[in-house]
Amino acid sequence: MSKTTRRKFLAGSALVVASPVVLRHALAQSAPINVGSLVPLSGGGGPYGAEIADAHQRVAALVNQAGGVLGRQVNVITENDETNPEAGVRAARKLIDADRVIAILGTWASSVTMGIMPLAQESNVLQLFTSSSDDIPKGDKKGLIFNFQPLNASWATALARLAVRSGYKEAAFAGPNNDFASSMVKSFGDALVEAGGKQTGDSFLYNPNQPSYRAEAERLIRSNPPAVFVPGYVADFTAVFRELIRAGYKGRVFAISFATGPQFKKAVGDAANGVMHGFPVPPIGKDTYDAYLKLVGLTPNGQVQNPYGCAGYDQMQLLLLAIESAKSTDPMVVRGHIMKIANGPGERVTTFAEGAKLIAAGKPINYDGASSAVDFHPNGMLKSRDFELYEIRDGKDVSVLRITSET
Repeated sequence: MSKTTRRKFLAGSALVVASPVVLRHALAQSAPINVGSLVPLSGGGGPYGAEIADAHQRVAALVNQAGGVLGRQVNVITENDETNPEAGVRAARKLIDADRVIAILGTWASSVTMGIMPLAQESNVLQLFTSSSDDIPKGDKKGLIFNFQPLNASWATALARLAVRSGYKEAAFAGPNNDFASSMVKSFGDALVEAGGKQTGDSFLYNPNQPSYRAEAERLIRSNPPAVFVPGYVADFTAVFRELIRAGYKGRVFAISFATGPQFKKAVGDAANGVMHGFPVPPIGKDTYDAYLKLVGLTPNGQVQNPYGCAGYDQMQLLLLAIESAKSTDPMVVRGHIMKIANGPGERVTTFAEGAKLIAAGKPINYDGASSAVDFHPNGMLKSRDFELYEIRDGKDVSVLRITSET
């Protein structure tokens, strides 16, 4: 090897040795932005996971068709959390360690959201989700969480108010021994009193997955309450409801809407008529919700469709707008832009395309969502959401009342 060739080789070798950070940075500026979509495709949340994941993918596809974010494509990686915290943690570990996602979107069950939170916090990964445990804010030490669902206390308060307004001032309470129901007991009772009613009978929690709920049903109606509230999932609520019917209970039964869908109606038949149920609902008739429905191939019909998919739509829109605004994919930078874009002040935008144009022009924006206005408290919890109460009549859900509940 000649001296000249050797000098060129050494110079080139030195460049290669000295430049990994530079090379990684260059690659990062052109590589896809990896975003995790961790949803319940099976288990208790199984009926809703697919619509959430579909919303994530469709929004990202639209953005990619228009050139991406910061000139980079968005790569959405979907995993099934099985509505189970152990499965959720395994999937989150894969998303964080192998896929190097900057955010995990879509978790539905509170147990999954809280189960993966230590991993996300340790790795500075954003979480955008629809979960309701009152304990969720306690696990966030870095301002990395954003919840598109009201917390349990708000559910219980709204449903108690709806019950009183529909003429039922006294109600007994029984629910599964899980975080969702256990955190509702006191809030539901307090809200009944505040609204001019009272919680009657023996409020209690039961163990889910029992072979029989006869004893629980008898205990619930022992004082012959005019109404009962059973905030269970579809399997246990269906079993408890059957026992109430067998016991001859003639009062009003209140439930959570996700427990009274087609599976419940098919299982109990005409006995479902008269059951009242409620949950947080999207703003029916609003341009943002209609736009979401059309994107996923549904026709707006004045009814609630895809109640959780619209939140998935908002999760992806808001995350990508925040990245565009921050000019960075660093979650510790992006988090502040999520809050700024969600809460404003700024010009109203409803999609990434609208917002990106204004961001490029140096104008402030305020994202208005398909699931709600998407305004957050400083701890990342949602400020307000519409709640609706329905009655099952001839196998159909008929709207009775709607309120907007501050959370």
